[in-house]
Amino acid sequence: MTQYKQGTARKDAPANFRKTVLASLIASLMLPVAAGAAGAGAGQQAAATPAATAPEASAQPLEVVVVTARKRTEALQAVPVAISAFTADSLERAKIVAAPDLQFSIPNAVLTGNDRFTIRGIGNNSLGGDNGVGLSLNGASIGYLPQDEFYDIERIEVLRGPQGTLFGRNTTGGGIAVTTKRANGKFGGEFNIELGNYNATRMGGTLNIPINDTVMQRFSGYSLKRDGYTRNEFTGNKIDGRDQYGLRSSTRLDLEDYGQVNLMLGTYKEDSSRAREGKRLCKASPVLGCSATELGFDSPDATATILQTLARFFTPFPAGGNIYAGAPNPTDLRAVAADTDPSFLMKHNFGTLDYTLDIGQFSATYVAGYSSFNTEQNTDWDNAALPFRFTKPITYSVDRDTVVTSDRILTTDSSVAASQTWSHEMRVSSQFKGTFNFTGGLFHLRSSGTGGFYIWNPIIESFQKAQGRPPETWFVNGETKRSTTRATALFGEGELKFSDKLRATLGARLTEEKKTSLGRNIVLSGTVPFKQSELDWKWWTGRASLNYAPNRDTLLYGSVSTGYKGGGFNAGNATVPEFDPETVTAYEIGYKTTMLDRKLRANFSLFYNDYADMQLAQRIAGSAITSNADAKIRGAEAEFLWAPSKAVLLDLNLSYLDTKIGDFMTIDAANPAQSATVKTPEVLVNLRGNKLPHSPTSKYKIGAQYTMGMFGSGWNATARVDHVHQASYFAREFNTVNDRIDAWGVTNLQLRFTSPDNKIEVKTFVKNLSNADNLTNIIIEDALIGSYRNVRLLDPRTYGVQVQYKF
Repeated sequence: MTQYKQGTARKDAPANFRKTVLASLIASLMLPVAAGAAGAGAGQQAAATPAATAPEASAQPLEVVVVTARKRTEALQAVPVAISAFTADSLERAKIVAAPDLQFSIPNAVLTGNDRFTIRGIGNNSLGGDNGVGLSLNGASIGYLPQDEFYDIERIEVLRGPQGTLFGRNTTGGGIAVTTKRANGKFGGEFNIELGNYNATRMGGTLNIPINDTVMQRFSGYSLKRDGYTRNEFTGNKIDGRDQYGLRSSTRLDLEDYGQVNLMLGTYKEDSSRAREGKRLCKASPVLGCSATELGFDSPDATATILQTLARFFTPFPAGGNIYAGAPNPTDLRAVAADTDPSFLMKHNFGTLDYTLDIGQFSATYVAGYSSFNTEQNTDWDNAALPFRFTKPITYSVDRDTVVTSDRILTTDSSVAASQTWSHEMRVSSQFKGTFNFTGGLFHLRSSGTGGFYIWNPIIESFQKAQGRPPETWFVNGETKRSTTRATALFGEGELKFSDKLRATLGARLTEEKKTSLGRNIVLSGTVPFKQSELDWKWWTGRASLNYAPNRDTLLYGSVSTGYKGGGFNAGNATVPEFDPETVTAYEIGYKTTMLDRKLRANFSLFYNDYADMQLAQRIAGSAITSNADAKIRGAEAEFLWAPSKAVLLDLNLSYLDTKIGDFMTIDAANPAQSATVKTPEVLVNLRGNKLPHSPTSKYKIGAQYTMGMFGSGWNATARVDHVHQASYFAREFNTVNDRIDAWGVTNLQLRFTSPDNKIEVKTFVKNLSNADNLTNIIIEDALIGSYRNVRLLDPRTYGVQVQYKF
């Protein structure tokens, strides 16, 4: 048996490069911080303009970044909220092309797998619930699928901490606001092509057409194809590849005195081998199948599992047989051995519409959003290619469309979902020149969907047939026939100016939310009727802050805010049929400053969050069960951007996080004490003092770039290095040895060449220089198949070249 040890790079990793880079960057970055402490008030900040963060070779001070975090256009440094803002230039500079790249540049942020952001310890820890980090697109609450790439983006704003006033529900951890580029009055565009290892080809382009002074049109899109990062040694194929594309159309109408209209329509489609399940880790144990205290490259000992017990009595089972006996499990984290390759189908159509009209000292805005998506994701349920054979062939279903007669165990799990969402928001903002201004409005969201999680296994089917049960019970059948969400909110926020230096902000939001569900869960039972469930809530959230600006370059603020995330249903669970909403009261103080003649930007925040009824989930007996617990969170964050000369640009992010769960009695299905009650675990444990999942204690990110001319040719060459390091954390709230994810680091390199007119750019890059196998999540699988751990990893080392032409 081979034991697994975290924290190792692959054999071809360079040994000392990261240490050298880190030492030099830390030394250079800390000097301006010390120097700026005495001169924080020096210089005057320029008026807000929609500019990017510091140009690579500019001799001028840092330009002002514009954000809309408070539903109006403001300079980043003037907003009393912890925000990480990324303009089009800064996204390109750090080569942030997808959600996994974005997490590296955000303090106290983690992305687990492909689609779940956690900010300040809060994300989506409830398998059947809402996300705690809200996603908006062009101001509409319809979300931006993290599986999609970032292309033709104007700005991404990441707001840390609850945003319960202006953004509303499901922002207890924070919010991510994506703004796409709008059509403008200048003809132009760009085309780019990128070639890399793993046979990666990425192409993209934009075209902006001013039809006349009133109508402007913009088109953009991309396509991505690459081989998989993981080898399936049984099928001989590379899996976890990509084959996807995205298209957008943006139309702008300038109606002069009658306002401005922006319409964006888009589509995203993927048909790939994206892996929903990762590498299987297990140290075989006869109790639950896999050890609760060790990880290895074994296959589960199925002796005591429910499936093996059923197989002995209801299938032609060989004497002394073990389902997993001899099942290969490669010792490479990027290699698996499974009967079938995964498949991932997704289609997403979406659109946003916003109309703004200025009327005297008021600005009225209407924002609408639409989202429609469907997905089907299939994988091998036992994540194995089993040598096991029945003593004679049996006939059974491998999936919903395939029936076989075989002596092998072939399994499939399938996750399907479809939904439609409409959102509407109407708001009015004042533009008074006096002491008071406000933003207020109405919000409505309507969403409906269907979904299901299904598992086909010949042992389950044989048992159900032996009981004389109908075909709809021959597989694990967790089906939601219909679910709906309706949310309506009234909100307002006002700012009172006591003096040129002192201001106060006060806001509140009243949300009414109603959820319905028609679903059932069939696991080794007879027919279960669909159950109609309904929940509704009415909740107040708000924010109060006091802001002090001793000069134009400095802002100090203190705030108290509350957040709310709706509850939900534990489909098919009669014991715990539903879970409560999650709420938070957050306290924060912050300091923002620009110093050294506006060449250094430094932002700091300290926070304490008091959570009530936080949603935590696990899988038990084929079901996802969410419970509620209280928790305390505290932390600190710092962000720096420094342009010490026209050729050098440096950035540094630092964060600290401390999380503690309160009194919380619950069940750990992986606890060996459950072995006698594995079908219905009943041994309670108290998680008081444990850390929340996906909450690393510390994280830092350092970036440095240097630009130089190329021998008088007019071309510039820019070299850039980025390094991020994240401390260890736990994948589950139980904080066991097998839940621990070790600390990891990632180093990225770039070298780009830019023509004198900035129309041509050639970029070479390397991501994950050391080629380390960095874990981001560990998921415990169901006790039915041995409680093995399913791990997810960051991308391996990738490299390539990109050519871009602008016109």
